[in-house]
Amino acid sequence: MRRVLIFLLLLVPLLVGRKSKSKSCKRTTFSRSTTNYEAWREQMTVCDLLEDYDPAVRPSGRTPYNDTKGAVVVTTSLNVRSISAVSEKNMEFVAQFRFRQEWYDDRLRFFTKEDTLIQSEYRNFEFIHVARDQNLWIPDTFFQNEKNGWYHYLNQENRFLKIRSDGKLIYDRRLTLHLACSMHLSRYPMDHQNCEIAFASYAYTTDDIEYVWDVPAIQIHEKANGALPNFEIASFKNGSCTSKTNTGIYSCLKVEIRLNRVFSFFLLQLYIPSSMLVGVAWVSYWIDWKSTAARVPLAIVTLLTMITTSHAINSNLPPVSYAKSIDIWVGACVVFIFFSLIEYAVVNYMGILDEHRQMRKAACNRSRLSNVIDNDNGFGESLQSLTFSPQEKKRLIRRRHKKSLELQEGEGDFESIEMTDCGPPRTAGHMEQGWTFHDTTDLVYIGQRKRVELVRWCSVLSSRGRAERIDIIARILFPIAFLLFNFAYWSIYLEDDEP
Repeated sequence: MRRVLIFLLLLVPLLVGRKSKSKSCKRTTFSRSTTNYEAWREQMTVCDLLEDYDPAVRPSGRTPYNDTKGAVVVTTSLNVRSISAVSEKNMEFVAQFRFRQEWYDDRLRFFTKEDTLIQSEYRNFEFIHVARDQNLWIPDTFFQNEKNGWYHYLNQENRFLKIRSDGKLIYDRRLTLHLACSMHLSRYPMDHQNCEIAFASYAYTTDDIEYVWDVPAIQIHEKANGALPNFEIASFKNGSCTSKTNTGIYSCLKVEIRLNRVFSFFLLQLYIPSSMLVGVAWVSYWIDWKSTAARVPLAIVTLLTMITTSHAINSNLPPVSYAKSIDIWVGACVVFIFFSLIEYAVVNYMGILDEHRQMRKAACNRSRLSNVIDNDNGFGESLQSLTFSPQEKKRLIRRRHKKSLELQEGEGDFESIEMTDCGPPRTAGHMEQGWTFHDTTDLVYIGQRKRVELVRWCSVLSSRGRAERIDIIARILFPIAFLLFNFAYWSIYLEDDEP
């Protein structure tokens, strides 16, 4: 029993040591006439190369151009197939690309000018394919801003590993990654975002692995923009992101991709509809202020619609601490619609006050006229003692002569009676006090006529009630204010902040 235990203890280290080595090849014999003779030749070459090969040990760093030992130089390149699913809420984007790495492993050379045996007809090919079950040393590359990802296996694993005759390895793999992208949304949706793809060695420092870019370093597929609904790839550039940590200096490379947001979508889906909602809210200024059932629902419906639109927009955006340009636009539209509701509250309040004042004034005037008619003998004295306007006095005199003064009951009847002047008609030369007619070709007269029209418009405005005057002013003031806001808004945000 003791001998069995000792044998097992000696056997375990041997098994563990063999586990790290590459899988041995099965030796077979083929003739030259066999169809897959070329493939068999390649695999036999790989078997010879992997005879004493340990994939756990990195290459020495020697190349055909530099025979000194050092760090393994890994030449990399990216072929971006598509960039899709840019998420502002999660601050990430999805990229599908082919990632290629090339390096030299002097243990895998199978063709040199000095070795005549290797130059034989059985090994005169330049590249050979490595089977998936044959283990070689591969750089432990990882993507620093990767959040999730996967390799492609349809229908077979989308990768290949080739060995060149001088010991150069080419490792190409297709993968899809969810990559973090730090976005600044202060100019959303007229912004652009700079996202990057950064990769480095996970365990090896620059003493062991050094990454360099191939030429060309980056290739963007011509249809890569087709998968982006709201963005387009404006530019890209490669760079270095080598960092120093407590454990050493790690070689790192990155690709910076600039994504410009397509603004036409937001123009058609947000800016134009919201502007129309603001215009619909202004329709209430042309509706009679007494039509409460028409004006209040119009303002409330447009206000709720704008608030709902704001919530729908923010549900797809992260909760940031700064104001976005779309927040300013939506907030301004909400304010304009809300002010239209406040304007009607003021108009309604002023209109009710005017009606009450007219009712009190009409009642007071009816009381005065009743006293004057009852006291017929003292009509002259009473007429002189009461404080009437000249028009009211003339009207009382006419009605006194006719003996048919009628007291009309109702709200504001007396105020609605037209006050006419019984004086002689004004001649053409005295249409307005201080103004005389001139030839229409006279420039002075044209300027005077414009001022007369302005004065006439002001007099018409002053003859209206306060509620109607507020509505008339709002019809002009609110559109002008909205146009000024648009001018300032688009002047600021349409200007590109970066070249």
